[in-house]
Amino acid sequence: MKQKWFFWIRILIFIGLGIALLAYGLYSMQLREPLNYTEHLDEVAVTVDGREITLGDMYFYVLYEEQVVESAAEVYDSEQTRHFWNIHTNQSFVQEEAKDNIMGMAVHDAIFYEMACRQQMVLSSEEKATLEHRRSDFWSDLYDIQKEELPVSYDKINRTMQHIALAQKAQAKLVEETEGVTYAGYDWQGKDYQRLMEAHEVKVNKKIWKRVLIGNVSLEHDTLITID
Repeated sequence: MKQKWFFWIRILIFIGLGIALLAYGLYSMQLREPLNYTEHLDEVAVTVDGREITLGDMYFYVLYEEQVVESAAEVYDSEQTRHFWNIHTNQSFVQEEAKDNIMGMAVHDAIFYEMACRQQMVLSSEEKATLEHRRSDFWSDLYDIQKEELPVSYDKINRTMQHIALAQKAQAKLVEETEGVTYAGYDWQGKDYQRLMEAHEVKVNKKIWKRVLIGNVSLEHDTLITID
């Protein structure tokens, strides 16, 4: 009798393990499946000092970086620009580097924009004029598909650019007040900025951000490598 019970217990254990492994496999597949960016604009991509930044909030950076890389891709291979996106160089793919740039710029600007807000900074008339020129250049440089398929409002993108202008003003002021540093040193890849980051808390939502396939958000390519 005891042998029968042990037999069925072992069977139930094997079944339970099988179900658990299947569930884990399905979950892992979901994490690797590219995210439909425009259907998840309200998902939090990263939290900076407690402030949540959604995929929608980051869309300016996606537009900007995808346009820049695509322009380079056209020079590399005007017929099949996806080839450039899939290049592996400097121990990473071009697509992966573009993705890092987007997150890096968004976090950097969020930190300096909050700094500008705390200091109650506003743009001067000259700075507003410069911003308008930048906006004009930005919109004219975008590909038609990027403007036609825009999932967020023009106002949202323009507002992000205003925040960036204020962030840059705060960055310049910090450079003026700090001895032995340069403006480039406080760019998102700069050494001074990396030290500054130690005083800030940044949490990337990897479950979401990992599934974003840069190169296929505001643009369309037949085949891009999915980065795990």
